[in-house]
Amino acid sequence: MKDFGVFSLIQKNFSDLLSSVPWLKPEYLFFFLFLILSLIPLYGKKIIKRFLLRLALIDKKVTKGEKIIIGLSSWISYFFSMLFLNLAIVQLPVPVKLMKIFNLIFFILYVSIATFISIKLVDLILEKLSQKVRKSVAVNEAPLVDTYYSMISKVINVFIVLIALIAVLDRLGFNVTSLVASLGVGSLAVGLAAQDTVKNFISGILLVTDRQFRIGDRVYIKDIDVEGYVYDIGLRTTRILTISGNNLITVPNSKLTEGIIENSLYPDPKVKDFVEVGVSYTSDVDKVKEFLLKAASEIDGVLNNPPPSVYFTQFGDSALIFKLIYYVEGKDIAFDVKSKLHERINKLFRENGVEIPFPQNDLWFRNPLKVVLNGEALQHKDEEL
Repeated sequence: MKDFGVFSLIQKNFSDLLSSVPWLKPEYLFFFLFLILSLIPLYGKKIIKRFLLRLALIDKKVTKGEKIIIGLSSWISYFFSMLFLNLAIVQLPVPVKLMKIFNLIFFILYVSIATFISIKLVDLILEKLSQKVRKSVAVNEAPLVDTYYSMISKVINVFIVLIALIAVLDRLGFNVTSLVASLGVGSLAVGLAAQDTVKNFISGILLVTDRQFRIGDRVYIKDIDVEGYVYDIGLRTTRILTISGNNLITVPNSKLTEGIIENSLYPDPKVKDFVEVGVSYTSDVDKVKEFLLKAASEIDGVLNNPPPSVYFTQFGDSALIFKLIYYVEGKDIAFDVKSKLHERINKLFRENGVEIPFPQNDLWFRNPLKVVLNGEALQHKDEEL
């Protein structure tokens, strides 16, 4: 009984101490506790991100899905940090009106973070689905799968943002139903004002469904004289990485649907190219053909199927003209292959005495030509001067 009295006395003194020191009240203790907890996810985010990046680099490359997971981990960290900060502020004895303002701010932040998390989750799910579909289609159709899922992802993300915006407006006190009705009444005016945007949006969908090109294809847009790789197909514009300057240009989708586009990689990435060369009239035609085919067979990048072929195309003014036709794997290496092929043909011709003549003209007189020297007439017949 005596010991029990001692413990009661200690408990009473501890309670008196807590009541005498305001900062030791339970609500303040919880405030500091949750405040500290809100900082942990922010610092832990870097550790988690570094761990996931190191885990993804085991195969020495980071895939698109792994990048999405790393980005998703950051937004989840922000969510928990915001949650603990909200719990910390709730512990403070603030006025009701001020607390309502805090709650509204945190609601908007929650919706914003949840929107980004939802977008990342949608991208991750669609990326996993696209990986499965890519395995079941032909290799040349894989970029088309990426294009389809990229467009689907953009459309879903727009709907997610709209839902989040409606939720925030409803919390702010706006009548969402009447607002939607007002937008319906004013849709004609909005449509007229934004007809170019709507036109580009529809054109973007047509670009994907018509299979004019895919993400990663090398295209040449004749109307604006631009050649490059399709970097991304958006809802309003398409971005192209140019070959000449390695610059990223943005082209409205309507320009692409209305213009003439040359696709170098779809449906077949093989490129047909040729080398034209002239040799002297004294050359052996069969030998020249043999040397040209030999040169083509020794150059990496020239395809064996279909095989190269040589044609004696015409009798030129100064030479016999031959055309070597061959195929390369893609347009990216066409210039390099042609350069190496020129070098090899030149070397083979020099080693085997095949002459590539300079342009020359022969002057011949049908009638005899008379030349007078010191009063004496000289007559030359059928001679070339």
